[in-house]
Amino acid sequence: MLSGKGASMPGRLRLRLVLEKPTPIPDGAGSSTIEWDEVATAAADVRPLKAEERGIGEGTSDMTLHEVVIRYRDDVVPGDRFRLGERVLRIAGVTDPDEDGRYLVCRCEEERRP
Repeated sequence: MLSGKGASMPGRLRLRLVLEKPTPIPDGAGSSTIEWDEVATAAADVRPLKAEERGIGEGTSDMTLHEVVIRYRDDVVPGDRFRLGERVLRIAGVTDPDEDGRYLVCRCEEERRP
């Protein structure tokens, strides 16, 4: 995937994304809510891969699948998310494509409601 492109990759990591991890907070009634904690800022390259419209209840939303490339971190897992301003990219999958510990490729979903 990234093989042969490593020399040019650092220049493409131009966006600053905030990595957030979920923390369940008990609500006192036997359930919990999710609070998102900022854990790091990562330089990233974000590329849209696919967009589609989905039905939600009686409305619709736009879902865009993105590929996000960051420098390798061992604490990024599916279920975490990236934030870019008001945009939220939920991490669905994480791979080290060259298995050399240099970069991570994250498949992320961004949902936008009209």
